[in-house]
Amino acid sequence: MTTVRDIVEAVDRLAPWRLAEAWDNVGLLLGDSGAEVRRVLLALDVTEAVCGEAEAVGAEVVLAHHPLIFQPVGRLTAETREGRLALRLARAGRAVIAAHTNLDSAEGGLCDLLARMVGLAETEPLQPAPASPRHKVVVYAPEEALEAVAEAAFAAGAGRLGPYTEVAFESTGTGRFRPGPGATPAAGEAGRTNRIPERRLETLVPEPRLGAVLAAVRRAHPYEEPAIDCYPLHEAPAATGLGRVGTLKPSRTLAETADNLKQALGSESIRLAGDPAATVERAGILTGSGGGMARALRRAGCQAYVTGEMKYHDLSALAADGIGVILGGHWRTEHAALAAWAPRLAEAAGAEVVLSERERDPAAWHYSGR
Repeated sequence: MTTVRDIVEAVDRLAPWRLAEAWDNVGLLLGDSGAEVRRVLLALDVTEAVCGEAEAVGAEVVLAHHPLIFQPVGRLTAETREGRLALRLARAGRAVIAAHTNLDSAEGGLCDLLARMVGLAETEPLQPAPASPRHKVVVYAPEEALEAVAEAAFAAGAGRLGPYTEVAFESTGTGRFRPGPGATPAAGEAGRTNRIPERRLETLVPEPRLGAVLAAVRRAHPYEEPAIDCYPLHEAPAATGLGRVGTLKPSRTLAETADNLKQALGSESIRLAGDPAATVERAGILTGSGGGMARALRRAGCQAYVTGEMKYHDLSALAADGIGVILGGHWRTEHAALAAWAPRLAEAAGAEVVLSERERDPAAWHYSGR
């Protein structure tokens, strides 16, 4: 049986919650983590239309990019839009999970997917995420006990590497020990030197889970004094973070770059600031709202920046610096990337994933007067 908790853990493997910005609100926002899940509705926003669609398709979970509950609330009533939606979903027993800036920053997340649509190669984060401290834990156990020890470590949070779980290295050797007075060895004899076949298990552990993993290993280990080593790791530069920067091969003009984005997004038109004939060899991207990246763009040597929307003065400052800006729309840049991410979620979730067909770009209307 797949539960809400399983969906939360699947998202964490693809887009770790720790990657979310400090101001964000991600994870399980509403619902029972133990409830059974057969179908997940994937959407950018939790709206009345999306709630109705969840009812129509029988989705027990709505997984949204933008959090339904963003700021702390003192009360939840039908007097607010968020309250009405939350109460409607709660009455139906549906859960809401938000994967926002963690999904933007994750390797293989929305920024990576939009970068591929633009045609960027050799990408790296535009604003790298700070490295999360990790440790390598090494434990030695009798051959027949290693599997139980490994399963206990994995269940406590060890062995996760990107979308992979139960990541470890095993090797075989000989354990040597001499039990002293008062010892009650699980193997070998007291008062003499013993040599028995043992297996070495080494695996990665994020710092917040280190205590839980070490405790779980000790409980599962048959020895009264198991040999456990713990090494702090010096991490390589992160492949995660907000935005992406990369090269266009071959180079193209700003107008050609805009045309490629327009086609990838299925848009009738997009906005462009800068010289359409300017050559673009290096570009940055960020899905959704792309302000606050001017320094990173200059540092990366970008001639162009692709994002959803920007404030007027931020846009003007980049254009004045000779960095062309292509605005594909907040909703469209995120929706196209979310649609491309849906198959990865379906593979990891253990439940059917349905991409919303009812939600619409709230800024899609073009009015030219009467």
